[in-house]
Amino acid sequence: MNRRSLFHRLFAVAAAAIFAGAGGLSATINAQSPVVGLQMYSLQEDFDRDTPGTLDRLKSHGIRDVETSVFNKMPAAELRALLDARGMTCSSHHVRPEQLEKNMTAVIADAKKLGAVQVVCPILPHKGALDRAQVLNAAASFNRFGATLKAAGLTFAYHNHAMDFLATDDSGKTFFDLLVESTEPGLVSFQLDVFWVAWGGANASGVIAKHGKRICSLHLKDLARNAKPDINNPKSGRPFMVRLVSGVVDIPRVISTARAVGVSHFIIEDESPGSAAQIPESVQAVLPLIFDGTQKARQQ
Repeated sequence: MNRRSLFHRLFAVAAAAIFAGAGGLSATINAQSPVVGLQMYSLQEDFDRDTPGTLDRLKSHGIRDVETSVFNKMPAAELRALLDARGMTCSSHHVRPEQLEKNMTAVIADAKKLGAVQVVCPILPHKGALDRAQVLNAAASFNRFGATLKAAGLTFAYHNHAMDFLATDDSGKTFFDLLVESTEPGLVSFQLDVFWVAWGGANASGVIAKHGKRICSLHLKDLARNAKPDINNPKSGRPFMVRLVSGVVDIPRVISTARAVGVSHFIIEDESPGSAAQIPESVQAVLPLIFDGTQKARQQ
């Protein structure tokens, strides 16, 4: 089977996994049928300029699920209508912490309109250097957010950044470890961004193996081999986001480890200047890994 035929076969499997069964998307995620999506921030300017056309382009690449960006300007009902018209879904909704704190009713309403099953906070509220007290304050807030969202039938998750993997003390425990142990398992899950794990000097597969069931989804993106991470300057990371399975993050191992602990939601994100060209290549690189663990992606 040639590469093009393999891609189309896997695309059909992905589509069937997302839409199979009367239970809808929530049921497929809970049943551990893989869902592959794209974080909309990857193409934020394209979405702002032409949302329908951008969705059409994503669908042609094999992406049928999206995750909202905190910068999305389109009303939830309008975005849902565009997705429905294309047989696409939005399973995950990114929301700033201040919105969760002040406008939870609107957050829940938007998530329901979108058809999302999880609400994700992509920022750990803090000022200056991260410290133990600020992490514990965030944990308390996350437990409250999680309880409210759970009562509404939604899952709450936190999306990490590189600073979370700094050590809290000489024991080697990281701020991420502290956040996990200080939040309630039934209320707070974690969306692990494997690029920022690597940028922070940690190993994504090890984090997944350690925290297992607390991780509900992954952000897949890869780190260039020539990168020299500056943990205090996350914006400097964007030029070093490369096509999946071409950088230093062991994406095949990350995916296999995640699947072994029950993670089934994989979201591609690419903030690089070349994201439009890299995304279809990344899709082709990871679909065989996600939907057929026996396939091996080529390092290039």
